[in-house]
Amino acid sequence: MMWATAAILIGFSLLLWIFLVLALIKQYRFATLLTDLLSLYIPLTVLALISYSTGLAVIIMLNSDQLRPFPYEIIYVLFGMIFASYLIFSFKQWQGNYSIKLYGLFLDELKKTKYSVKLFSDYKDMNSDVESNKINIYLRHDVDLSIPRLLKLIKLEKERGLFSTLFFRLHSKKYSFTKIIPIIKRLAAEGFEIGYHYEVLSQTKGNTEEALNLFTRELIELRNIAPVKVVSHHGDKYSNHKIWPLIDKEKLDVWSAYDMKRDMYITDAGGNFMTRSSKPHIFDLLEQVKPGDIVQILIHADWWS
Repeated sequence: MMWATAAILIGFSLLLWIFLVLALIKQYRFATLLTDLLSLYIPLTVLALISYSTGLAVIIMLNSDQLRPFPYEIIYVLFGMIFASYLIFSFKQWQGNYSIKLYGLFLDELKKTKYSVKLFSDYKDMNSDVESNKINIYLRHDVDLSIPRLLKLIKLEKERGLFSTLFFRLHSKKYSFTKIIPIIKRLAAEGFEIGYHYEVLSQTKGNTEEALNLFTRELIELRNIAPVKVVSHHGDKYSNHKIWPLIDKEKLDVWSAYDMKRDMYITDAGGNFMTRSSKPHIFDLLEQVKPGDIVQILIHADWWS
């Protein structure tokens, strides 16, 4: 019975360790795929350590009648403590780089008079609709997974009178497109621009002809909800951007965010770039631009908590 108890405790802790490590590898977006457990990340780490250590303690008790020079389980407990400390340290470091507070400070910077924050529909080309005495900011969100996290960022933008362009997927693993239609309509009515985050090659398993037809159908479907003129591709193994040169852009009256002629492109894609000490925080890159420049900024709400 005691051996079974030890096995259950250690097995439970290993399941938690796997989740916690995968969350770290995926820069904490993995947690979003299951449910938004990031607020419980540190408690879960502590729980995993307690379960692991208790299981090993049971094994030490069961072996107490044996003559052993040293209970090696103690070494395993120390290893668990070091591992848990590393996970908590990494999580706290990530929190510091992807905190809602930091995003708010970034928006406060964009409110300064030297910046002009625009929607993508404001963009024409390098020689029109560009304010030469200001830094022209085009802020966008690719909405991959988390609607709740997106709405947190949107709330901060609205509080400051700023508006961004939001690119929605129709096949997200985390949110149902049909269920968020009221949210899309509300955001469009509030002044946010809606874009199409296409993944048609992924949906058709690389079939180009089917992907072209699907692109048109989904664009029309999204336009039945809100005006859509700009698109961006969703990245995965099918390289959805490869369909873009084949799209009849004039007929569909659509353009891609990646067609923008810009002086700087800032993105949080890849997550870990934010925490490398050898590189500046992405928001610090704004110090390198000058009035008249066009800067496109891509923020994925899934990273931020």
